[in-house]
Amino acid sequence: MTPEQFTALVGLGGVALGIGGTLIAARVQLKGSHAQAEATRRAAETTAVTQYAGTLVQQNRAAQRAAYVAFVSQAREFTREVDRAIVGTSWAADDSLREPQRRLSTAFSAVELEGPAAVIAAGREILDQADALTNQFEYAAPAYRAWQKFRSEDISHRRPALAALDALRSAARPLSPEAAHRMRSGGDMVEATESLGALGQHWRQMYCVARDELAALCAAGTLEASEMALLLKDAGTQRIPMDSLVENCESELFRAMEKFTECARQQLNDTQPKHQVY
Repeated sequence: MTPEQFTALVGLGGVALGIGGTLIAARVQLKGSHAQAEATRRAAETTAVTQYAGTLVQQNRAAQRAAYVAFVSQAREFTREVDRAIVGTSWAADDSLREPQRRLSTAFSAVELEGPAAVIAAGREILDQADALTNQFEYAAPAYRAWQKFRSEDISHRRPALAALDALRSAARPLSPEAAHRMRSGGDMVEATESLGALGQHWRQMYCVARDELAALCAAGTLEASEMALLLKDAGTQRIPMDSLVENCESELFRAMEKFTECARQQLNDTQPKHQVY
């Protein structure tokens, strides 16, 4: 091989090495470009998913807030109807809480749709208490009004009658629920106690005392005969006065409303992400 050929061969080798290095560098650069492009794509994808998730959270929160507010508003309207009935001059035969109860139930349907489970459970407690109060309202209206009228009298004037009614209620407490129910639904409570032995005898004694005290109030024009009969039946068969039962139901409704409001507030203020970001 002549020197000229050797030099040419070496030159060709250098060119080949240069081309190879260039190709390797180009490949490395291309891989880097692909990696950067993939990283850019994933970053854009993550941003899009995050923004979409954030938008969904905002929309869900807005829908939940609207449902919660509407439900609480109807619950408050229901309590206003109850208050109007309680402090009114009378509970007329056509008075009813069924319509405000229906509106409350309709508002709860949106809460059921929006959730979550804890808020739904708290809302259902409100519905249960409203239903109990509605049933008490319809059943207890006459007796409740009689108690309200009786308690509104001057305390010194009604103290003997009140003590006699309390004694009658104490005599009724040992009676079985079945016996008390028969006495309430039967036509003659006194006759219904004939088969109750010593308990029935003691009850009849207390009944007579209470009846005589209330009869004196009727003679004085303080009570009507129908109101006297209601008070005697309530004290003689119910362990808790009917007006107290109604007011206890109302207190439980307010407690359930406070619980729902707190539960809803926690849900709306929860900032934990609701969607997984990949």
